Amino acid sequence: MRISHVSDGVARGPRRYWFTGAEPGEWMPAVGVTDPDTPFTMTFGGFAVTGDGHVTLVDTGWGHRAAEKPGMTGAGEMPARLAALGIGPEDVDRIVQTHLHADHCGWLIKDDDGTLTFPNAAVHVNERELAYWTGDEVDAIPTNRVMADAVRPRLEAVADAGLLRPFDGGLELSDEVTVLPTHGHTPGHVSVAVESGGRMAILAGDLVHHPVHVEHPCWLPSIDHDPARSVRSRERIAALAADRGAVILAPHFPIPTVVGVDRGPDGRVRATVGHDVP
Repeated sequence: MRISHVSDGVARGPRRYWFTGAEPGEWMPAVGVTDPDTPFTMTFGGFAVTGDGHVTLVDTGWGHRAAEKPGMTGAGEMPARLAALGIGPEDVDRIVQTHLHADHCGWLIKDDDGTLTFPNAAVHVNERELAYWTGDEVDAIPTNRVMADAVRPRLEAVADAGLLRPFDGGLELSDEVTVLPTHGHTPGHVSVAVESGGRMAILAGDLVHHPVHVEHPCWLPSIDHDPARSVRSRERIAALAADRGAVILAPHFPIPTVVGVDRGPDGRVRATVGHDVP
């Protein structure tokens, strides 16, 4: 199995909101900064997973309007970066949306007319996620109400093509690729486990925005829909990774970033940030 982190743009800026639940004096030493407004690198994009007879994308970046976002470099380059890996739009046959925030589902369409970017790809979305973004509950949060205007046309285009695949709970896509429910950041957020040769990688979506979240699950982004549930999901995935000796990857990490997870002598989850899979 091969996992490639594919960028759709990079931005730098302060990220205080990633560490809600901790005072700056607590989280700054853990992330190695002395100013709470230190800029962090934030990647937008997703992952290409190959090796099981399929080409699977896990999240699809900002999309064709990425260049309109201020302060981004490499905006909207996801299709070109996939091409550099030898992956054309028609080669992708599965897409897993960890969730439907606009920066994760953008390339479901390639233009304002709703033309599918990946015309052969079945798009797997958790039923709770789909219900939230197509229902009335989303209107209760102004930022999400605005975001829904970008999300719904993408879902409609996929559904009209007969390629939308809602699912409940988890989902086994192949012997190597399994979708895990990790709700909380959004109502139906999921992660993806990839296994090969006795090794596991967990593509965690927005369950973690920074590697420090693996060891500090209660420091969470202020935009989490259900903070308590998000913490539980983060704790569960960190424990799974530690017990399996897995690595955690996330789309917003700088490229390349691989977080190895195990347990220390006291049994607590321990994360090691590196650039190569151990």
